[in-house]
Amino acid sequence: MKYSLKNIKKALIIGLDGVPYSLLNYYFKKDYLPNLKKILKDGFSLHPMNASIPDVSSVSWTSFITGVNPGEHGIYGFTELLKDTYSLYFPNAENRAASPFWEILGKTHQKVSTLSQKYDKKINFPYRSIIFNVPQTYPAYPINGILVSGFVAIDLKKAVYPDSIYSYLNSINYIIDIEADNAKEDMNKFINNIFKCFEIRKKAISYFFENKPWDIFFACITETDRLHHFFFDASMNEDHPYHQKFLNFYILLDNWIKLLYEDFQKKFSEKGLFVILSDHGFCSVKKEVYINRFLEEEGFLKLRKEGEFYERIDHETKAFTLDPCRIYIHNKSYPRGQISKEEMSSLISELKNNLNKLKGENGEEVIDKIFEKQEIYQGPYIDMAPDLVCLPKDGYDLKGSLDKKCVFGTNRFAGMHTWHDAFCILPENIGLPEKPSIENISDFIMQFFSKLE
Repeated sequence: MKYSLKNIKKALIIGLDGVPYSLLNYYFKKDYLPNLKKILKDGFSLHPMNASIPDVSSVSWTSFITGVNPGEHGIYGFTELLKDTYSLYFPNAENRAASPFWEILGKTHQKVSTLSQKYDKKINFPYRSIIFNVPQTYPAYPINGILVSGFVAIDLKKAVYPDSIYSYLNSINYIIDIEADNAKEDMNKFINNIFKCFEIRKKAISYFFENKPWDIFFACITETDRLHHFFFDASMNEDHPYHQKFLNFYILLDNWIKLLYEDFQKKFSEKGLFVILSDHGFCSVKKEVYINRFLEEEGFLKLRKEGEFYERIDHETKAFTLDPCRIYIHNKSYPRGQISKEEMSSLISELKNNLNKLKGENGEEVIDKIFEKQEIYQGPYIDMAPDLVCLPKDGYDLKGSLDKKCVFGTNRFAGMHTWHDAFCILPENIGLPEKPSIENISDFIMQFFSKLE
């Protein structure tokens, strides 16, 4: 079938990394985002949404693009341990076990999933996509269209498909991501670099939006997440020295969304689907909480002096944590693991009881929810899942560091992720559950493309 811009449905999807539903509502009330507010009056609804569990970008964006939970797509965090070892690795697109929606729509997918099985026979045309800066899509790989990988992408040449688009990105000094360590040296320079990165990102997005053929255009903005991690305490505090700069970024974002939306509506209004969403929420940090240190103090974790990172885990260890708070029982699948299947249940109960007793500032509870893996994950990769996942009370940022001497501490971060405060903007005629999860949203995109005219 010949590709034609005239007859085929279109979708514009904008991802805003880490933008909270609550902050948008606050800015709407303050009339800081007039363009986005106007878009909502044009037949769209703003919804609160739950992120993935855990609420990190690698997991949430993967859950969105595949339409399935981590038990099926196999990504549980930014880091993992190699099977049956203590060696860390960084999962990437090659480790993703389910196909994203653009591969299903583009007729290029090779991995079977719940989403692909549901829609394979309903998609009659190979839709072309431009996927821009979506986390966890590195290294870039062949798709029906163009792919520019997002965080974590190490090498720009390996972050693009096809190879021919590298020359354009290089010519505009495209930045994959800003260097977070620069925040240690000069916060003012760092926030200016956020603006610089956003300007280059917008330029690149506009170029591909206007000059390349596509049916699905999905662009993600990661600068919002970086702004929030370091300056979220300025978001609503008008006396904060960076409040105006924080607000200025959102004003620029609001104007950019308007231009993209209006161009999309002008070209494709009758056959176009417009979606905006975030992958998790944000709140201000009170304290960082080092769960491995807590497990040490409670007698669950024993570390050796020799070795690096998780190679230090001793045979006496009962449980350990990977970021953000994924707790793994040190069972006999690990080289030095001693915990038997018969001991698992009582150990999990003991861990939950101890974690629920953890108190923060002024005796506040630190842990909001504790899930056992069978409660939240389903699929063929559930054996890779953490045995427990903890969600914190807002303000207590759970960490998996192995070298802390105290349970509580501080860092340069001003903001932390939240599970419960993500958002999505969808056409108001789409019926949603009372509060959807991020993995639900791709189903509406697939429904849109599978309906016959």
